[in-house]
Amino acid sequence: MGNDRAVSVHRQPRRCRPPRPRGDSAATGSRAGASRNVSLGAWARLVRVPNLPSPLADIALGAFVVSGGWPADHLPRLALLCMSSICLYAAGMVLNDTYDVAEDRVGRPERPLPRGHISFAYAHAAGLLLLAMGLVLAGFSGWHENGFDQQPGRVAVALAFSVWLYNIWAKRTVVGPVVMGLCRGQNVLLGATVAGVALDERALVPAAACALYIGGLTWFARDDARLSRRTHLAMAGLIVAGALVWAASALLAEKAWLALGLLAVLAVYVGQAMARAVAQPDAGPVRAAVGRLLLGYIPFSTAWAVGFAGPAGWCSLLLIPVMIGLRRYLAARLT
Repeated sequence: MGNDRAVSVHRQPRRCRPPRPRGDSAATGSRAGASRNVSLGAWARLVRVPNLPSPLADIALGAFVVSGGWPADHLPRLALLCMSSICLYAAGMVLNDTYDVAEDRVGRPERPLPRGHISFAYAHAAGLLLLAMGLVLAGFSGWHENGFDQQPGRVAVALAFSVWLYNIWAKRTVVGPVVMGLCRGQNVLLGATVAGVALDERALVPAAACALYIGGLTWFARDDARLSRRTHLAMAGLIVAGALVWAASALLAEKAWLALGLLAVLAVYVGQAMARAVAQPDAGPVRAAVGRLLLGYIPFSTAWAVGFAGPAGWCSLLLIPVMIGLRRYLAARLT
């Protein structure tokens, strides 16, 4: 009986699977496309793609100042320095989120790492890889027909160290704004290595002024819930104002009237927003002021470039529509 039962079982006809609806493959493809879209969008948000052109304003400023205008004789080197700067900037953005992931789970859960769209290990590896790529590209820019210039690599190493130091430690301390400002100043000096000669002293002043502006902006943007918040905002605003006054005095000495006009418009644009934030130190006015300060940085560096290098410096303003276009494009494609 047991054998007969076994035979009868094996002789039962095999059940046929019902045909899969044709729509299933389309749905699967749609889900895969949505997954890829989420992944691309997560990485784009992690590296802040719309902001990636921002550090190019520093490179342009340094390059224009030491070249006295458009650096036509050094375009390949300029391209490598631009790519290096973008990599180092993107590395800073990625490392910022990796080292802040615990805080972001509470304060900014919409970020890619807290949401689990990108793993911590992948993000951290990407940040370190971007740092390495920035150093390699800067090193390659030192090669030329007459030998090898170590200066771009040295400046890039100092900049990469500042980026790493800010994210791993400094941003949680009182020296955070100083280190962030130092990053921008060093980025200007990275652009100033384009000519393949010793760092020109003319690049040091605009680099220091840019560092001062970004240092004040960073302090202004800090989320400080203490009772002295208004005082901190006022002091940060004074630092930004000091950078603007410094620029105005330098441009006045150069008799760069158009650059002074741009600087005056910028001073009104950011000054009004900072004054409102100091008077009403709530999240809305403070964020609005920070947004204006961020947008105003490119005109600030452009004014320096025009004053010290002539009409070629106006090219930096083209970065603004590029950034706006990237932001709109990504908002339309990745949401």
